[in-house]
Amino acid sequence: MQLAKKQWVEPEEISVLLIEDSPTDVAAITKAMVYGESLYDFKITPKDSLSEGLHFLDTSRADVILLDLGLPDARELTAIDEVHRKFPELPIVVISGCSDRKMVHDALHHGAQEFLMKGECSGAVIRQSIYQAMVRKQIERAYRQGDRL
Repeated sequence: MQLAKKQWVEPEEISVLLIEDSPTDVAAITKAMVYGESLYDFKITPKDSLSEGLHFLDTSRADVILLDLGLPDARELTAIDEVHRKFPELPIVVISGCSDRKMVHDALHHGAQEFLMKGECSGAVIRQSIYQAMVRKQIERAYRQGDRL
């Protein structure tokens, strides 16, 4: 049986929901993402708690979530689990100050597509990770549906 081949649709703008409670980190991540050459325009919407981020997603669209694991209303893996439970179709890129190898492994096992370390990645790395997370999520969806990309 031959499955239909689907084409990746290149977005003109990538809508990023940045869930981060530190205004300093929000500013640094936003600045890193918007400065420098990029194939895509990024629309970044910051929210400072998981509940605000989830509320935003109830009424608005995002292509990807850039998620801190140290939020005031969700700690570590519970943040990933909650996003994944409510919005399983959205790719999650974790950006964290935690450098624990087990945490990286666990975050990916819980549904994050990427794990980045705060202060150790450039804007280019963040942008590329977001794009790769979106592609991985599309491949995962196609695989579940029995399609071939």
